[in-house]
This record gives sequence, structure tokens and C-alpha cells, in this order.
Amino acid sequence: MQKKIIALAIAAAISAPAFADTSNVTVYGKFDMSYDSIKTGTATAGTQGITSNRVSSNTTLIGLKGSEDLGDGVSAIWQIESLVTPGSTNTANTFGTRNTFAGLSSAAAGTVVLGRHDTPYKISTRALDIFGDGIADNRAIMGGGVKAVASFDGRQDQVVAYISPKLGGVATLAVGYVNLSPTNNTSAQSKDSAWSMAGMFDIGSGFGASLAYEVHDLGTGTVAAAIGAVPATTNMINAAKEKATKLGLSYVQDAFTVGFAYEKTSDNAGAVVGTGGSNLFGHNDYYLSGKYMVSASDAVKLAYGHAGQINGATGSDAKQVSVGYDHSLSKRTSVYALYTKLSNGTTAAYVLGSGTASIGGATTIAGAGASPSALAFGLKHTF
Repeated sequence: MQKKIIALAIAAAISAPAFADTSNVTVYGKFDMSYDSIKTGTATAGTQGITSNRVSSNTTLIGLKGSEDLGDGVSAIWQIESLVTPGSTNTANTFGTRNTFAGLSSAAAGTVVLGRHDTPYKISTRALDIFGDGIADNRAIMGGGVKAVASFDGRQDQVVAYISPKLGGVATLAVGYVNLSPTNNTSAQSKDSAWSMAGMFDIGSGFGASLAYEVHDLGTGTVAAAIGAVPATTNMINAAKEKATKLGLSYVQDAFTVGFAYEKTSDNAGAVVGTGGSNLFGHNDYYLSGKYMVSASDAVKLAYGHAGQINGATGSDAKQVSVGYDHSLSKRTSVYALYTKLSNGTTAAYVLGSGTASIGGATTIAGAGASPSALAFGLKHTF
């Protein structure tokens, strides 16, 4: 009853002056608030960092969704999901900032969505991140990290995506197209786009696997701006491309959950901007996680992530270690504590968090080579 009342109130606030049918509207959301103590570390150049304390909102969100049965097993579906940042230094509260789309869904034929949505590449392994959406999120070094022009492990606007039903009870396939430059409408402007695809497999006996690929076709202006370089010529015909391939593995048995993800990125940006070589940002990274249920209400978690050297450059690598403890107070409410440390190579400058507005405020470091760390205590509630 409360959810229907809330849905009616929201619909009344955003609709035209008319009576709205809210019978097919579901309200859902999540509060995830934490108190973080963050050390920014000491840079290779000797710059001393600081310790700062803050209240963070870790992907706190509210959403509306619904569907309509169109007959013959087909339904119209829609969703509006928004980021909320209560008590956070980040105030980016904008309507529809998260997965917001309309589409058609069929149990036999699959689902098609249009709008703002996670890419298939992102969907393929997000469940493996046991510290996801918080200060210890593995996207600090995965998904291209700071060395990709467009995020691989991201949520994009201008998405058209298809997700298959479970084929043979084993495989789910997904493919998506993204227009990365929807406002570019002249011949002088680049026409940037992306293709993203993934296969998720339920192997059985507790084993799961996924394989994903994503390629970004980027205009030369985009690449030049991103790396601060001037193209060797002003009239280049060939645009830059960057791509990533990712493998995910999981195993669940009784109280144990284990996850592993491996990613390889590459590009031809060096050749395009005329700086020599071809692969400016390419590197490998991996993530290993484990969770053990001590009891029905308590779990211990441990994760390790590693980002390889950028195009083989010495000191451009990084690693991250995270440990945590979760305690469930009820089916929908839990408390947690975690510690994470990210150790940069002498020239690397990765930062904690997912690099998005989801995690409260910007997380900084003292400079290249710094090793930031954080201790967090939080409360999570879903509705």
C-alpha cells in the first residue's frame, strides 16, 4: 500500500494535469550510506597526502518501473531510475541518471530496450564485484580505468540493446549499439559509436562463466583531446578505435562464493594522433574475489585486483586489496565494515571508487605513485 501511495504522489508530481493510472507502477530503491575515513597517500614526488572523513552515499537510488501485457506473451516495459546523494559532498541528483528506458519483452523471443542502460560488457561481470558501488569498487582499475577514452564498464546514453531469453537453459546473449556523439551533425564532427556484446553461461554444479567484447569507434578529435596531443595532420581519414575483451568465472558452493574476471584493452590511438606506436592505453587487468558466509547473517569478504602496465610503461601498474564484513539485520537491512588500499606504481594515478558520481564526492590522491586507502562503516537498506 505504501509503495502505491508513493507511486501516485510521484506520478502526480511529474505528469500533466490529468489523472494518471498507476496500477502498473512499482517503486523500488536502495539506501547505502557510509562513514569513510580516507587517506590520499604520498606521491612519488614526495607530496604528502591527507586524511579526510566524510559521509558518503554509495549508489543510493530510487526507481519507478512497470509493464503492460500486450498479449501473445509480449509486454511493454519501462523504467526510470535516479541517483540520490543524501548527506554526500556530491550533489548530482538528476532525474533518470541511471538505467532509464522503454522496450518490449517476450519470454520466448527476448527483450529490446532503448534509452540509457548498462552495456552488455558491463552486465557480464558486475555481479562478481563483491564490493560493488562503494569505495572498494573494482572499477577503480577495471573497465579501462583511467586509460580509456570512453568507459568500457559503463552506463551509456543512446543505447539500443537486445537480451535473449535463456537459451537451452544455459546461455543468455546480449548485444548493444551506442551512439557516443548524438549532437554531432556536420561532416566536420566525428561520428563516435560503440558496439557491446556478451554471453553469460550457467554451466551447472555452481559454475558460471561470461565472455564479453566492446569496441569504440572514436573520432580523431576525441582522442587528441583525451591524451592532450595534437594530430600529426589536420585531415585524418581513419578514426581511432579502442576495444576490450573480458572473461568472467564464478563458483558458488554452500557458504563459499568465488569470482574471477580478466580483461584486456587495446587501441590504435598512437598511430592516429601521430605520437609513434599504436597502442597508447592498452593493458591487462584482473580481479579475484571470495566470500564466506560465517552464519546465515554474517559474511567475510576478500578481493584483490591488479591493473597491468599501460603499454608496457614501467611504473604504470596498480593493485588493490579489499577486506570486509557484512551483517544482516533483516531481509532488507544490513550493516558492514570494509578496508581497501590501492597501491599505484611510480607513475600511475588510479583513485578509489568507481570513478562515477555514484560514490559520494571525488576521491583524490596526493599525486602519481600515491597509495590511497579507506576505512568505511555503512548501512544498507533496500525497498
